Amino acid sequence: MSRFHRVVGTAVGARVAVRDLEGREQTVSLLAYDGPPPKVGDWLVAHSGFALAPADAQEAEAVLSELRALGAEETR
Repeated sequence: MSRFHRVVGTAVGARVAVRDLEGREQTVSLLAYDGPPPKVGDWLVAHSGFALAPADAQEAEAVLSELRALGAEETR
């Protein structure tokens, strides 16, 4: 399971829709979240269905780029 998740929906109560680096969408709980209210496009660190903290956007984008590059190499 990916630790980085991008927020794809508006938080409703204590839950928010996210997409992981592999493209899977899910809803995570904000009950353990320590940060400002997440907005669409923000990156979160999440584990086992719980958002834990804001994620560094540059680090998340770098990991996503690496995964895309690896995927491109595997299809050659």
